[in-house]
Amino acid sequence: MQPDILFISNERSGIVTERNISGAPDLVIEVLSPITADRDKELKLRLYSRSGVREYWLVDPEQESVQVLTLGPGGAEDTRTHTVGSVRSSIIRGLKVEHGLIFAN
Repeated sequence: MQPDILFISNERSGIVTERNISGAPDLVIEVLSPITADRDKELKLRLYSRSGVREYWLVDPEQESVQVLTLGPGGAEDTRTHTVGSVRSSIIRGLKVEHGLIFAN
């Protein structure tokens, strides 16, 4: 999989090599499009969950929403949807993005 955006913490930076990333990122962000939305919401969610991604954001430009999913081996353990205010990571302390900045023209 090639996510739109990914984050790997300093503590896990050893998974980054010159050739590739050999392990799951801490955070994956996908920007939904009509063509890929179903794949991002179903197939990629399952694959990221099984591979050890801890948090998955689904950014929906049409709905101007961000769904934040905390993942475990069995899938989404917690889901929050943001349509206003701040979007906060539940696993990366201090990561907060203003909703308006994500969808600014």
